[in-house]
Amino acid sequence: MTRPLSLGADAVLALIPHRRPFVFLDGVEGFARAPRPTLSGHKQISVNEPVFAGHFPGMSLWPGVYTVEGMGQTINALLVVLAIIEGFEARGLTEDDALAALRNIDARQRMGRRRLSELERELLEGLGSPAERVGLASALDVKLIEPVYAGCTLRYRVTLDRALGSARRFAVEATVDGRPVARGAMTSALPLATPT
Repeated sequence: MTRPLSLGADAVLALIPHRRPFVFLDGVEGFARAPRPTLSGHKQISVNEPVFAGHFPGMSLWPGVYTVEGMGQTINALLVVLAIIEGFEARGLTEDDALAALRNIDARQRMGRRRLSELERELLEGLGSPAERVGLASALDVKLIEPVYAGCTLRYRVTLDRALGSARRFAVEATVDGRPVARGAMTSALPLATPT
């Protein structure tokens, strides 16, 4: 069962290597480690997105490839969250400790909260810079079901289905107002190193 994990843009930028204008994950909404690792997030599609200047002028149609990329970025964030949890547990801490540290790097939640402890900071920094991490999709089997337009909130849900060697297969879905707009599977060919 997915539990709430509210992380905003600052936390997302700490997790993934992508930068504006190519960030298609605005925030994280939920996480589950069992029975299968799952992460849900969202992208608020503004009419001010740079792509709308040339993609179907006169009609603010969100490119389907951006939806696919957003699901890929959500996969990347899930892999980093799992690596952070594993790093915390290797030091005798818990999953809850790791999630609390993630919440504390989010600017929206830092106000009035405690600062990161030295150990939390060390473990989070053990992942290195987000720019040092890359994700690579080696196989895509995603169907675009409905068009997406400006003004929508695009919600992503990615679930780790299988892991074999360095390959990870994810079930992916994107929805708008509860209706699926894209669905399928993505396979990642590069694992994320666990922090030491």
